[in-house]
Order: sequence, then C-alpha cells, then structure tokens
Amino acid sequence: MNKKNNLIKKDNIPIPHSSRNVGMLGYSFVWVGIAVIIATFALGGDGVQTMKLGWVLLACLLANIVLGFFISITGDIGIEHGINFPVYMRAPFGVIGSYIPMLVRAILGSFWFGIQTYFGALAINYIFLHFTGFDNWLVWYIVFTIAQVINTAMGFKAIERFSNIAAPCIIIISIWMYFNLEGVASAAGNNVWNTVLGSDDKGFIWNTFIVLFFVNMAFWSTAASDSQNLTRYVKTSQFEKKWLKRNKNTLLGHMVALPLTQSAMIVIGGVSMIAVNNWNPVEAIQTTATGFILIVLLVMVVFAQWSTNAASNLLTPATVFAEVFPKIGYAGGVVLTAIVGSIIQPWALMEVLTDFLNIMSSVYSAIVGILFADYYLLRKRRMNIPELYKKEGQFSYAKGWNLAGIISLVIGMGVATLFSSYAFIVGFVASFIPYYYLGKYWWFKKYKQAEIEENYSDIYLGVTSGRDWVLDSERNEIVPSTSGTTREHVVTGFEPIPSGQGVKDF
Repeated sequence: MNKKNNLIKKDNIPIPHSSRNVGMLGYSFVWVGIAVIIATFALGGDGVQTMKLGWVLLACLLANIVLGFFISITGDIGIEHGINFPVYMRAPFGVIGSYIPMLVRAILGSFWFGIQTYFGALAINYIFLHFTGFDNWLVWYIVFTIAQVINTAMGFKAIERFSNIAAPCIIIISIWMYFNLEGVASAAGNNVWNTVLGSDDKGFIWNTFIVLFFVNMAFWSTAASDSQNLTRYVKTSQFEKKWLKRNKNTLLGHMVALPLTQSAMIVIGGVSMIAVNNWNPVEAIQTTATGFILIVLLVMVVFAQWSTNAASNLLTPATVFAEVFPKIGYAGGVVLTAIVGSIIQPWALMEVLTDFLNIMSSVYSAIVGILFADYYLLRKRRMNIPELYKKEGQFSYAKGWNLAGIISLVIGMGVATLFSSYAFIVGFVASFIPYYYLGKYWWFKKYKQAEIEENYSDIYLGVTSGRDWVLDSERNEIVPSTSGTTREHVVTGFEPIPSGQGVKDF
C-alpha cells in the first residue's frame, strides 16, 4: 500500500528519541567548527577601518547571542518531533510550495560551500608549493571537494567525529594567530585595541556598529531557519515540559560556542588587518609564519573550512536536493551541492560580500518569522506529523500550496530588502505578522488543521509526551509510537488523553 509515496525517504523520516546520540559537548564542538568561515575575518577587517576593535567585538558578540536564541527557537522543532527542515516546510508552505524556500536555502548553502572550499584549497596549494613546487589550486579544490563529500555523505555522526578533531585545532590556530599578529602590530607601534585604520576618530561609531550587528546576524541566519537538521540528532529528555530543559543540550552550542567562536574570528580579522593590512588569515599566516609552524597552521585552516562545510554547507542543501529530486538520495544531494557550489564560482563575489549577506538575510529572516508564527503561535508546538508525509493529506492545501506562507514570504523578503541594513529583524517581523493573521483568520479557516481544531491536544506532541514518529514499513506511512516501542512495533493510531491535560509550556 502506498509504496510510491516519494514524500517518505529513509533520510527524512523522524529520528526516534532512542537514536539521538549527540551530546552537549559534541554538539558544541560541531558549532565551533561551523562558526569558522574565512569570510568572517573580512568583517573584522572592515570594522577596524572606522571603529575600535573592542566595539567591533561587542557588535559581533551581541549579534550572535541574539541569533543563537533564534536558532534555538526553531531548533525545538527537531528536538520535539525529530523531523528535518524540508519536512517541516510542508506545513507553512504546502507539499509543493515548500520547494521554493528549500531550493533558495540549498543554492545559498552551495554558495558558501564554494567559498569555504576555495579558501581551503588555497591553503593546501601553498603547503604543496612549499614542499614540491607544484602550484595549482584548482587541483586541490577538486581533491578537497571529494574529501568533504565523502565525509558528509557518511552522515551526521561522521560529521560530529570530524568536528571533535577540528574544534580543538580551530581553538589552537585562533590563539596562535591572535598573539602572533598582535605582536607584529605592536612591533610596528600599533595597539590593536586602540587603532582605527581609516579614521582619526577613535570613538564609538553608531552606524558602523549597527551595520556590523546585522551583517553578523546575516552570517548564520541560515541556521536560524533550518537548525532542525542538526538538533534532531541531539539527546534530549522525554516528558520534559520546560523549554529550557528540553533544549539544554543545544543551547551551549547556539548561544555560547557560536558567539564566542564567531567573535574570535572577527577579532583575528581585525588584528590581521591592523598588523599586515590583510584580513585573510591564509595570506596573513604566510606573511608571519615559517617552516613547520606555517604548515601546521595551514592544515588547521583546512580543517576549519572542512568542519564548517560538512555540518552547514553540505548537509542541509543535500537534504533539500534529496527532497526535491527523490531519486538521487542524500548522498547524491551532497554531490549535487558540491557541483552547484563549484559551478557558480562564488569566490568571485567576495567583493560584494556585505550586500550579498543582506540579501541572504532577507530570505532567511522571512522564513524564520513564518516558522515562529506557525510552530509556536498557530500550532503551539503541536504537529500532525503523519500528514506531513502524505501527498493528499492535511498539508496538500490548494494543490500543494499554502498561499498564506507564500504571500508572507514575499512580503517579508520585499520589506527586508528595502531596509537591508536591518534585514534580519525587519524580515522576521514583516513575515511573522502577515502569516499569523493570514493563517489564523483565512487559510486555516479554509483548510482545517487537526492540531488546531482539536484544541492543541497532546497527541500531536513528540518527546514532550513520550511519543516518537516512526515508519510503518508495511503501509509505507509515518505513524505515532509511544515510549518504549520500536520500528517493528508501532501504534497505528493516536492515544486519547483526558481533557484538560494539555501541556501549557512555551
């Protein structure tokens, strides 16, 4: 029965509570690896042109703490129900309409993969040039791409294992680079914390601070929309009604590891610009280090790019491509991401990085606003999970389209683009408000949602009620499973609960 339902794939079915095996420390290491984007150094280099490094650091730190909160908010979808980003997109956009935000996310993720791989290839090329005289970054780009594709195609556990190696390396290289470059600057008579390169004004520059704040939020606005792809692998407590306790294993990664790592990269970019007039750490290392130390540091740069790409720029686009093109599967999606990210040659756009980030943020902030309204306000964290995997189910709406979501996405993106300097907050509000009202008073009146119509019954909760969503292989359908059951022993119907016992938490 229903064997041809391509909405169900082995890579997108919910992950049961018993199979979530990534702990707090491992997840935090993943975020240390994710947060190292060489392009981030450019923000520090630009910031010290008009403002002291301390203010640049503060703008980055605050932005990433705020963004970490947004990532945690949407990450609860993966914690509660074990589903990924492409599957949840069917709720606010429809089973067909979901392809629009998904493909946008996949293409932008591919863009970042290309940039990161390019910088990693430059580091590898310099290593081999040093030892052998061979000079061809394109060859190493191809080799580096293949290595990353193999690692990511092996799944999230393989990504976590690599992050456990890469994260300490990233910390070491960051410490070395700071003290080395700070010494170079001091030798030239420059105090890195009291130097403004492009201006005699050494005070606080409000415009620069605000721009840096929102551009920093733009860097990881991607994760604010699709963090479910990662959080669904993280250990959590069953029957935990308090949001903070349920998400405690992810909060360290989102609100500590991300802000601190990103801030460190910003500082290094600023110090590098002050010391050697170049924000690019690959080139800065070549300028300030020699011999064995130079090689070790360049290897660590490669590890940093690898860890970021695997967890963020390959995994999510791959899940999207596998969703849109079912025949290729997750591994095929990883390969397609690498191909797309290489063909578009995104490194050529580095000169307009800030403008690109603002445009990118307008897209993701609109998605986040819609997710927040849909998951927390309209459905109150309840989700009719089995229907997400049905072509003609609850989320088919009007021939597969949820017009409330599509309209809100267009409004949010449009308004955020008009106010691009404040893209994330503007896009969030401009999509959140119309989606809430369009959904509540129009779309969901026309297309009834079970979790809303049944007064937010706890039968539509996941781990909070000790429930998994599992595959009934005989019928090829996703069904609820109470605590203690397995994929072989599933419950084919919802268990009623006494009236008035709904979970009232956030």
